[in-house]
Amino acid sequence: MRRKIKLVVPILLILGEIIMQRYTRSFKINPDLLYLILVYICVTGGFIKSIAAGTIIGLITDYLSVNIFGVFGFSRTLSAFIINDLSKRIDLKNNLFIFLMIFISLFLSNSIANIFFHFILGFGLNINMVLYQPFLTSLIGLAIIGTSKAKVYFDVY
Repeated sequence: MRRKIKLVVPILLILGEIIMQRYTRSFKINPDLLYLILVYICVTGGFIKSIAAGTIIGLITDYLSVNIFGVFGFSRTLSAFIINDLSKRIDLKNNLFIFLMIFISLFLSNSIANIFFHFILGFGLNINMVLYQPFLTSLIGLAIIGTSKAKVYFDVY
């Protein structure tokens, strides 16, 4: 059962992200479901695996969002470093810490990407990307992993 859940949830998150990016451009706020996969890999994996996953997921995010290639690759890699280090120092049994870890790391990642977009393309500050998306993504991540049974299934206890 554990193995099926560990396989089904990331597949559903990937499909959800693809559907949101390709078919629901009209939404102003979209959660970053690929980021939740990155958080899981960083919490359960080692340093090198986390950094590699951050780069790959960032480049996939660049491809899906049709922006400048490499912006999210860099910001997600930096975020993977932060999550990997932070997850070793906090109590993952406490849901508030999980929420804050996802929110703060995605906030920093999106802020870095927004700074790059400002300097490269002249975009202004995007509040949806910097504040609302991290908040919504953190809530969804907490809904997925919030129960003690889910923490046991995903080995983040």
